[in-house]
Amino acid sequence: MYTIGKLSKICDLPVKTLRYYDDIGLLKPSYIDSETNYRYYDYDKIEAIKIILLLKSLHIPLANIKQIIESADHVQWNSIIEQKISELAKQKQQITKKIEEMEQLKIKIAAGVPMIQGPILSDCYFENRENTLVYTLRKKVQLKFIDILVKNLFDQVYAYNLKVNGKLMAIFHDRDLKDNEVDVEVLIPVKNSNDLDGCKILSNGKYACITVKGPYTDLAAGYEVLKMWIDQKNLTQNGDMMEVYEKGLIPANLDLRNLRPNLSRHPSDFLTKICVPVI
Repeated sequence: MYTIGKLSKICDLPVKTLRYYDDIGLLKPSYIDSETNYRYYDYDKIEAIKIILLLKSLHIPLANIKQIIESADHVQWNSIIEQKISELAKQKQQITKKIEEMEQLKIKIAAGVPMIQGPILSDCYFENRENTLVYTLRKKVQLKFIDILVKNLFDQVYAYNLKVNGKLMAIFHDRDLKDNEVDVEVLIPVKNSNDLDGCKILSNGKYACITVKGPYTDLAAGYEVLKMWIDQKNLTQNGDMMEVYEKGLIPANLDLRNLRPNLSRHPSDFLTKICVPVI
């Protein structure tokens, strides 16, 4: 048998803890000397301590550990163990994923890739656009309310029974940064006009374009690069700059009656084309 001091060293467990386990009935000594009140423990108690520490490491309360150890119900044991195995497996997957991400980060650092990447810009290019019938709404609004303007646009398209024939577009005629307001026009290509005042023709012609992959907050970089490219080509802007939302919050398959933003698409995957008519 082992004294409580010897068992404490073997199991790397404080004597105070062993005494507490005795007091709550979780781990009783094998023998107590009636004269000295010294506690003695059999070798089997070492195995019992291992089980207690294992269950405790799984955040099982001591009261429940006591019930489990005293129970002869193997089904209960298996249920608890299976649950903890499942939890540990998930933790293992999460840890493995974090390790892989850190390894990828190490590779980027070694290759000299910036830790925080900016927007992904295409090369600037020309595009010949045909006359396009669009339905449009224009209003001066705060930036945070542009989505409401877009919803109003689609509500009217649905109400007037117009057939959508292209991607959502926007023209920012003016930006009042002091009041955080923009004079914005949202447009959607349609197949029929129904003789509505809100319909107009976007003129055909030559457009300078750039495509930006990333969140809408990155579009400013695309505007700057496109403006510089237009200057380098000795071209003259011949109309308003226009954003075409190729991939973004507007779903590809429009349900005009129940329009919902496509929240499944991550902002880093947004694809926006900036177009400028030039001569």
